Amino acid sequence: MSAELVSPSGSYAAEVARLLWPAPWGTPQLTRARRPAGSSHRDVYLFPSDTNPRLLVPADLPGSSVMIRRLGGSRSGWAGPARRVLERTVRSRAFPLLGWPRLRVQGDDPDADSIERHLTAALGAEVRVGVLLGTRRVNQKPVLQLFGADGAVLGYAKIGHNELTSALVRREAAALTALAAAQPQRFRAPRVLHHDSWGGLEVLVMSPLASGDGPRVPRTARIAAAGEVIRLGNPTTTTLGQSAYFTRLVARALGLTQLDGADRLLDCVEVLAQRHGGDALTFGGWHGDWGHWNMAMSQGVLQVWDWERHEPDVPLGFDELHFAAQSVRPEERAAGEQERAFLAACDAHLARLDVPSGQHRLTLLLYLAEMSARYLEALRHGATPVLRLRTDWVASLLERQLHHPGHARNGES
Repeated sequence: MSAELVSPSGSYAAEVARLLWPAPWGTPQLTRARRPAGSSHRDVYLFPSDTNPRLLVPADLPGSSVMIRRLGGSRSGWAGPARRVLERTVRSRAFPLLGWPRLRVQGDDPDADSIERHLTAALGAEVRVGVLLGTRRVNQKPVLQLFGADGAVLGYAKIGHNELTSALVRREAAALTALAAAQPQRFRAPRVLHHDSWGGLEVLVMSPLASGDGPRVPRTARIAAAGEVIRLGNPTTTTLGQSAYFTRLVARALGLTQLDGADRLLDCVEVLAQRHGGDALTFGGWHGDWGHWNMAMSQGVLQVWDWERHEPDVPLGFDELHFAAQSVRPEERAAGEQERAFLAACDAHLARLDVPSGQHRLTLLLYLAEMSARYLEALRHGATPVLRLRTDWVASLLERQLHHPGHARNGES
């Protein structure tokens, strides 16, 4: 017996499956029945559940159980021991008998194209895919874990499916190509294995990096890597008004004027130009999404992925400010206290990257303007409550820092 997936997250899983196995493949259906022997259907298990799927795990490839390591974190109830037990269970021969929910895509046409067929031709080896769905949001891209016929992990693929996500995939391909040429010493990044378009989708295949339940990233390793990312951008010093960075920021702000709230950013950018256009700043590279979710330690070396926001010339210190800013959650009651802690620590974060003390305040203002532009750009493609709250918080903090710095530094509104 099969049924449609009707929960919002379940519908997202079905939409992604439809992108990867387009017509003449059948409409994705929810089922608990085992796949008929010899059929050309594609069955993927839904984890952690059919109402809240985050992983689509190939049902007939035992080695794909390694995807279970991607489930949640300690606060989600899927801590290391629970994940390891589930991974062993999924790998066992008995698991298919349990009737775990599956998403099934029926394929009766032997010549029907699919992402697996495309990647098999591109990589020269049989490819099966699992899907890391994540939380549905406007800039979310399906990430595919690629397996060989023996279950070995061959790499990962990012899929751009609209204007925003396709542009991000192209940017990441360019960033990884540049990083490979630079041969960084303090961290490792994925290598580009393949990049092209297929079925209206942007497809980037990358080599795997070690990740998972390893040791927490030491601050010293993170700072050393952030410093190398800066240096890879060939740091230069110029005035804000003459910088290519500020030219881009102004252009982005002007391009968002049709959106609600964009006038706040444009007003702040104009004030920054008037007050600080002649101030000297040093510019270098940044990762662009410097967070604990994008890094892990392996054999003493920092592994860093998700380079789609990389830029070679932004004010020094942006990465560490971004890392610290993630501790502020505007949707929580403690947001005011979190903001005060973030602001109090900004000088220390910037000093660790040797940003001159005289540039600290302007660097913070520009970081807030940068993130305001990023969030507004995301809103142009759709909105979620959390994104709207974060957009409002960043815009408000930028205004308070710019117009009432004494109060804002203490976290007061």
